[in-house]
Amino acid sequence: MFAYQLKKSTRRKTVAIKVHNQNVTVYAPHHVPKKMLDNWLLEKKSWIEAQLQKQLTLVDTKQYPLKDKKIWIFSEAINLTFQQGNTSTVERQQDGLLITVSARVKHQQQKYQLLLEAYLKEQLTAYIEMRLNDFCTQMQEALPNDLNIAVYKRKWGSCNSKRALTFNLLLIGAPHSIIDYVIVHELAHLRYLNHSKAFWQRVAQFCPDYKASTLWLKQHGMSLQWVF
Repeated sequence: MFAYQLKKSTRRKTVAIKVHNQNVTVYAPHHVPKKMLDNWLLEKKSWIEAQLQKQLTLVDTKQYPLKDKKIWIFSEAINLTFQQGNTSTVERQQDGLLITVSARVKHQQQKYQLLLEAYLKEQLTAYIEMRLNDFCTQMQEALPNDLNIAVYKRKWGSCNSKRALTFNLLLIGAPHSIIDYVIVHELAHLRYLNHSKAFWQRVAQFCPDYKASTLWLKQHGMSLQWVF
């Protein structure tokens, strides 16, 4: 019997399995005996082992900027050059980005990462601000009250009742059309804080190929992630 993590809850009504990163987690109602779960998992053994094997064979498409000296910006592979200098700066050059860190900095790689992320945030913010103006005009929607950029693992954007929008910094590697879809998606939430039929109709009105964009994010989302 393979090892698994058991999470019980009084709120759950059904048993569920999650296989992720070579870990098996079982979610079950609090009253279900462990022996019953073990027997149930034995029936699912073939499926679980198939999922574990499938994850082993997945191709790692994440980006390793410091190792590969390359990063994707708006779906274009940009070469990175790291060097020491008198000051810490990021300069756009014809053949890519030159990231210079002062020799006085103790943690060089961490500083390279901070400088690169700050540059990427600046680029993505500028693009999103421009497109927010465009789409708000098209959608006859007032501009959001706040705009934030952050790194998330499981979401590309968010909107709250205070009309504050947040976008995932990892979107910087995606094509402009994909970023536009996420912008329209979050702007539609200003009117519908749900995923109702009316919400998706509003998204489709201003982004007719939104289904292709959601599929692209599912298929290529891992390639937008960085590992430093």
